[in-house]
Amino acid sequence: MSKTWDAIVIGAGVGGLTAAATLVQEGLRVLILEKNPHPGGTAYVYHRKGFSFPMGPLGFSSLESIRQTLGDLGIAENLEFSRVHYRIRAFNLDLPISLPYSELKTLFSASFPSDARGINHFFQSIENQGQEQRSPDCSASEFLKGLVRDERLRCILGSMGAREPYSSLSLLAAMWNLMSYHGIWFPQEGMESFCLRLVKALSPATEIRLGKEVSRIRVDQGRVVGVTLKDGTDMNARSVISNADYKHTFLKLIDPEVLPPDWHKAVSEARQTGSILQVCLGVDAEKSDLSAFEEASRLVYRRARNGFNDPSPNWNAVEIDPEVLAAQELEVSLWGETRLPTGKKGLVIVIRTEAEYHHFKQYRSSSQRRLPGYQEYKTRLGLALIREVERLLPGLRDSILVMDVATPLTFEDQGGRSGGAVAGWSWDYEDFKDNQPKELIRTPIRGLYMAGYQAFSALFMGGVPTAMESGKRAAKAVLQNADPIDEILIPLTPSLSPDGRGEG
Repeated sequence: MSKTWDAIVIGAGVGGLTAAATLVQEGLRVLILEKNPHPGGTAYVYHRKGFSFPMGPLGFSSLESIRQTLGDLGIAENLEFSRVHYRIRAFNLDLPISLPYSELKTLFSASFPSDARGINHFFQSIENQGQEQRSPDCSASEFLKGLVRDERLRCILGSMGAREPYSSLSLLAAMWNLMSYHGIWFPQEGMESFCLRLVKALSPATEIRLGKEVSRIRVDQGRVVGVTLKDGTDMNARSVISNADYKHTFLKLIDPEVLPPDWHKAVSEARQTGSILQVCLGVDAEKSDLSAFEEASRLVYRRARNGFNDPSPNWNAVEIDPEVLAAQELEVSLWGETRLPTGKKGLVIVIRTEAEYHHFKQYRSSSQRRLPGYQEYKTRLGLALIREVERLLPGLRDSILVMDVATPLTFEDQGGRSGGAVAGWSWDYEDFKDNQPKELIRTPIRGLYMAGYQAFSALFMGGVPTAMESGKRAAKAVLQNADPIDEILIPLTPSLSPDGRGEG
């Protein structure tokens, strides 16, 4: 008779690892199945010629929550973090955005004296929201339109960057509080060691199998009974926690007939955040002017614009203009360092900008395979970003030792993110209008629970801490044998919302 596990965890991301470690503390026998050859999911790194490049998060917030979780798991010893600071380099301005509100008010008012009153009111409003003194929600764009006259300032306050405001005021307030009050942090041991630390919390009662992909979650009479691997092997379990992407879980791993039709439709049509094009560079620290990073290691950059009518990339075209792409908002990060074989110091620089998944999908021939021209095209786009960033970092091109370019296809195939989505459910105001995030741990199937950053309707804690919190709650649901749920709580598109306003 085949072995039956107390719980099977699909995916060894930080949410899945946290769930598994929590369950084994309670004496359960847990099996973790991960399709990739490494644990940690998108929080892990990959290596190119001696350099470590990020697969996902460049840091995380809600540090006390992470410390508490790791402490509960007994793996917080000798864990040190460094705070990461951000600056806006756009509109011919150079302003910090990761300082306390009192300092930001002063600095922003000095750059925008005619909007000083609006600046003070803005920060007071988002501080009140962060302290749970929540007023009825509204769009950040509408709130700022009546408060701030300078269009540049509306972008900076409304997107923490150089874009037009797009989210609800409550979600914007949460992001400002994470950035300025709680801070963004990076583990001094690096993201790879941070992920492996979670693995150390697993006991001998836990088995983690890497390179094992789940092809199906098996359900019998409304209750989960186990999973089937890609090689056809059946694994039995009383409970399953999916740390896989929400859409992948319900649209690819579960037979549609076992789901309520409304649930299947909602998951199918629910919108997610967009994706990115990422350029990772391993550079010789001595061959480039990196003084732009002296006050902050993360720069939100956009070249000076003549007005706000610059063209945007035409993502419906066969190819987009690389120079138009480079004129978008770019995030430029000094992410890590390494010692080169020559004894010199090597640095990792990461450049990211928004990119549409559907544009790159034309290069997919089959799973994880690309059509001819893909490599040359993405390299051409990456070089355009590098040329643009050289305005900030003179000599950058001559310092490059290693270059790697990832598109939305990479984030889907390697990161398991449907559509390459990098931050869960959509943050756009028309898709998300709740003051508080909703927990999405329970599902319509008894014994099936979700973990990961999509297991909440919004990332109010930031990606990594949200995933870890979901892991704890998913483990609690298993221990309590929590009932299934019929109510659809994921953020709904307007066409699916019962009242037509896009509220789940």
